[in-house]
Amino acid sequence: MIAVSITMVSLFVLRTNTIEIGVDLGDSAANDSREALEQAAIEQLKSMTYTLASISDAELMMVQSSVQMIAFKASEIVQNPERYLPNPVATPTPANGGIMTPQLLFAEGLSYEDISFDAAIMGNIQNLLMNIILNNADATAVYIGTEQGFFIEVSEDSHLAPLHFDPRERPWYQSAVMHRDVTWSDVFIDTNTGSPGIASAMPFFDLDGNISGVAGVGTLLDDLSEIVIGTRLGESGHNFILNEVGQIIIAEGLLKDEYGDIIREDLLLHEDSETVMVAQRMVNGESGIERIIMDGAEVFIAFSPLETLPWSLAVVVEVDEVIAPALESQERIIAMTDEALTEINVIITVVSIIFVLVLLGVIPLISFLSQRFSRRLTKPITELQVGVHDIADGNLDYPIEELDIYTGDEIEDLGLSVSKMSSSLKEYITNLQKVTAERERIGAELDVATNIQASMLPSIFPPFPNKTEFDIYATMVPAKEVGGDFYDFFLIDEDKLAVVMADVSGKGVPSALFMVIAKTLIKNNAQSGLSPKEVLEAVNDILCENNDAAMFVTVFFAILDIPTGKLTYANAGHNPPLLKRAGGEYDWLPVKRGFVVAGMEGMKYKQDEIILCEGDELFLYTDGVTEAMNHEKQLFSDPYLLEMANKHKDECLKEFLESVKKEVDIFADGAEQADDITMLVLEIK
Repeated sequence: MIAVSITMVSLFVLRTNTIEIGVDLGDSAANDSREALEQAAIEQLKSMTYTLASISDAELMMVQSSVQMIAFKASEIVQNPERYLPNPVATPTPANGGIMTPQLLFAEGLSYEDISFDAAIMGNIQNLLMNIILNNADATAVYIGTEQGFFIEVSEDSHLAPLHFDPRERPWYQSAVMHRDVTWSDVFIDTNTGSPGIASAMPFFDLDGNISGVAGVGTLLDDLSEIVIGTRLGESGHNFILNEVGQIIIAEGLLKDEYGDIIREDLLLHEDSETVMVAQRMVNGESGIERIIMDGAEVFIAFSPLETLPWSLAVVVEVDEVIAPALESQERIIAMTDEALTEINVIITVVSIIFVLVLLGVIPLISFLSQRFSRRLTKPITELQVGVHDIADGNLDYPIEELDIYTGDEIEDLGLSVSKMSSSLKEYITNLQKVTAERERIGAELDVATNIQASMLPSIFPPFPNKTEFDIYATMVPAKEVGGDFYDFFLIDEDKLAVVMADVSGKGVPSALFMVIAKTLIKNNAQSGLSPKEVLEAVNDILCENNDAAMFVTVFFAILDIPTGKLTYANAGHNPPLLKRAGGEYDWLPVKRGFVVAGMEGMKYKQDEIILCEGDELFLYTDGVTEAMNHEKQLFSDPYLLEMANKHKDECLKEFLESVKKEVDIFADGAEQADDITMLVLEIK
């Protein structure tokens, strides 16, 4: 009787322990996995928000850099008109409809004779406007307006242009005049495309510091909207951009009113106080992440400010989606515990009946079987409890399937469910981490920048088929998607060839932006008829203005007088070129190594002259060649470059550059390329 009582008590204790363990399993698994999922989601949201904000800033910075280039060039023309010959701009001509061309408009009340001379001097900015509209994919409109009331723009709508246009009455002009610095317009709907757009404007000044006019560049927000809306986290995730007054200006599903303008939701007037609090932090330019109730749902919202504009980007995802796997596992464990408890109740009932029926005859057998059955039940549950606590501590690889849980009943099912929960939890966290792969899509945006940069460097060889007096070939291999090195060559006139080799400080997108500005300024000033040293001095002074990033560029710039072979050159901190006379070997070209461009305003540069004869070759390069490094941290070096150049001195120009690059690769022996590698070789025919 005592044995029966002990057995029954043990079974009831087992039942109680099963209930407690089941509840403990469900709560522990759910709570710990929920915390892990929430923490992983928070880190992912922070990273994704910062990345999207940085990419958005890069899109807008391209436009702002373009408008700064135009304003700097316009100031230089206004302050030094004696350097320029008149370059008239045509008024709108219906025959030019559909052709991208500069055109001149002016305010009503003015006549063409009133402004023709000043407009013709300012017409020297036409090449820069055309270069920007053709080479900057983000620019959809470029223009300048002046205090005299005339307006120069590059457009293909000559057949639609108005008879008169006064830029001084436009909001972008008035805003730039009021702030005397770079400004941005409010978002508007483009009348031609129906897409949202925005414009950046910057004033330019005369020698007395008075505003002479305003430069402007317009862009559509289609690419920015695609980046913001197209990059989302999970099924419930969505992103939006808030402007400086708390209005949503970029988001999925924005509506328009009867006039085609965007209906902007003001989050500072939202009915949820927590949403208003987050909106106020975004307007204040803060960054962070909050867990709030938004439109009836509990969400995580991460936000980060843009630097170019007083806007803020937010990434939102519902909390329920983040913790859904944990809740599902908890419910599954509770259900399995209930099933196990039902089975235990049945077993207790059966055992009780058996005890009553055979109490007198089989007590020893019942006692033996009960103890064995008890051990059979408690051992797997105890081991399972230990395993669950280990999983709760973060060990998602705990081998539940290797425990003694294969009992053929609900205990086995419960153990397998815990194992499945652990695998599902680990898989979900892994899938969540895979969202970082979305950065690869953002990386595709950098491919666009790479293509834009590549298109700005001359890449067709031979470049001047009708010029048989010389031959030229060049290559550029960036260390990142976009680089700061650049080369250029162009005809100033029929008898003069300009050659440029330059290296911007740093790498990546900032250097690429600075490279675009420097390349354009060098070419525009060279085409104005300046000598090499005068070109470097003019470009240096322009780049020093507003150079808050303290970037600089080393430049070797030369002008070849084609009929005489006279090469006039100036050097601004760049590596000295190699010169090979006909039938001889390469050696260093004597240069006066001046200070870098954009390093200090008012710098003066020196220039030299040599005569190049038939068969002579000039080899230009950047320090990405001589400072290429192998795994032992050894440099390719200047002496080794000279040795390799003479090793391949008899090869044609293209094969020569390919051979030098191959020698660099052999020397590096697979080491990561640390800097852009740019080379150019010129041969006198």
